[in-house]
Amino acid sequence: MKTLSSDRLPWDLQALLLMILLISNFFPFYITVTVMTVIFIILGGCGLFRPSFTDNSGVMAAFWIFIAYNISISLVYQNWLGVLISFGFAIYLIFFKYYFDAIKPYFVEDLINVSLIASFILFIFALLEHFQFIQEWDYTFISEAMGKQHADRVEATFFNPNYYAMMLEFFIIIGLYKLTRTKKLRKKLAFAFITLCNLSAIFFTGARTSFMVVVGSIVVFYYVYGYHKQALVSLGLMVLGVLGLMVTDLFPRMDSLSWALGDRIHIWQTALRALRHNYLFGQGPLTYLQVWNEYPGGKSTIHSHSIYLDPLLSYGIVGCSILFLPFYRFASLINTMRKHPALRLRLALICSFISIVLLHGLLDLTIFWIQTSFLFLIIVLPIKNMIQEAEAGLYPEK
Repeated sequence: MKTLSSDRLPWDLQALLLMILLISNFFPFYITVTVMTVIFIILGGCGLFRPSFTDNSGVMAAFWIFIAYNISISLVYQNWLGVLISFGFAIYLIFFKYYFDAIKPYFVEDLINVSLIASFILFIFALLEHFQFIQEWDYTFISEAMGKQHADRVEATFFNPNYYAMMLEFFIIIGLYKLTRTKKLRKKLAFAFITLCNLSAIFFTGARTSFMVVVGSIVVFYYVYGYHKQALVSLGLMVLGVLGLMVTDLFPRMDSLSWALGDRIHIWQTALRALRHNYLFGQGPLTYLQVWNEYPGGKSTIHSHSIYLDPLLSYGIVGCSILFLPFYRFASLINTMRKHPALRLRLALICSFISIVLLHGLLDLTIFWIQTSFLFLIIVLPIKNMIQEAEAGLYPEK
């Protein structure tokens, strides 16, 4: 299927650039940012971003209004970091609109395969870090504030153990997707081994809630795929397994669980106090960082550690309402995808990824990071082109 983008730059070259960018996403974030900048310039210089500013659905207009709103409200409240992040949103929007339009569904499978291979390499890296053969990655050359050490927790190349934990959740679902898709025993064994490695790596991150997220997302995967009995059986077995780990003290950092929950509640209480004072407009991205010290006893941290609370605090009701149309359009695409049996496995993958964001987002905002959000969008955004191929009878049944 020939597209406008392939007229301006051969698809093989575009695919190579996308693969390089994906691989860079598994290196420390400053390498990802550098590679993305270079590739962004190349694609922009080839004129591939011209269609990225408008569309007939109104979605792009809504996103640009949202970004303009964020810049404006951040300037009003002198939230300079919010201004910078808003420009980052603009770069993401331009790039991923191009990706949304240009990506070919068959190539997504290559991206998935490389991601799974990378996850095993990262597991080896995490294993070495856990047993202290290597040290945590040093980010102090960027800022001294980035030199925080995480005792007995690994982060691999993802700056923070919680970011790595979310990446592992994504990797585990990718492994399950590949296990379900392939028919060859040798490949099934390889995918199962890598998935078990990623599952065990969660112990190294010390992320207490990640196992719960994995349980929930696997149930979503099987349910959406149509294996309802398997979903219920998986839920029961995995809940028993998690409870067993907790009872036997094998679950990571259980001795500090009550403190951690108290800490989260403290953060949410501070955020709710701030929200009551400015629930309409917010103060731009990372509002919590701007306002926590205005409230006696406020908890110092970057964000409110909740995907349900932080958007309201940062963007207000007005800002969040701007995003209603894009989310509605995406939900419509998911509903359309559901009607195509050939897409059911990919739909299960996409819905599981969404469930990871929603479940992990109960207690943290780890999707608000370049590496986690990049992998998430790479997987979920090909949905439109998948539907188009299915409607044209081109989508492979296997």
